[in-house]
Amino acid sequence: MALKRTSEVITISDRSDNGAAAAFAVRAIDLQLNPLDQEVFVVTGVKIDFMSYPPALALPLAGSFNFANEEVALSTTRPTSMPDLGDSNVLATASRFARYYINAAGECLQYDLAENGPIDTPDSNLDYIGIVATSDIFVSIDAFNSSLVTDAAIRIYGYRAKADAATYAALVQSEVLSS
Repeated sequence: MALKRTSEVITISDRSDNGAAAAFAVRAIDLQLNPLDQEVFVVTGVKIDFMSYPPALALPLAGSFNFANEEVALSTTRPTSMPDLGDSNVLATASRFARYYINAAGECLQYDLAENGPIDTPDSNLDYIGIVATSDIFVSIDAFNSSLVTDAAIRIYGYRAKADAATYAALVQSEVLSS
């Protein structure tokens, strides 16, 4: 692959929410790449933090276990539904799962929270985790059974590079076909 690095490490920060409880939303982040110069963005690391309160149940049922789930994903193409790491265009994901036990009196007796996210520091053996050839990268946020808006902060680490014509065409075609 013929890439020539044209910048030092750049960090891109964003904060997004899904706008409503238990909703799916997608937001584009403009990388301001120059397609005439066949410029790409080489992603070397991603950090995703949940900024909102842990998910609360929309309608907890007394005398049972209840759960709520929140997810965030960063992808190179605009998804129509929540993507995951099984999709080739996804660079990073994070999720938060809450489980509650509500007794018959409506009291919360047990609360468990599990959170998974991308590694904070990328493996030093990796050259990169993805290459973005089109100008936008997309943050997807989804929640299920939650009564709160999901809010997440994203930081993307990487650098700009110039690709040769064949490599650039292949990268753009790959992104377009994977959407």
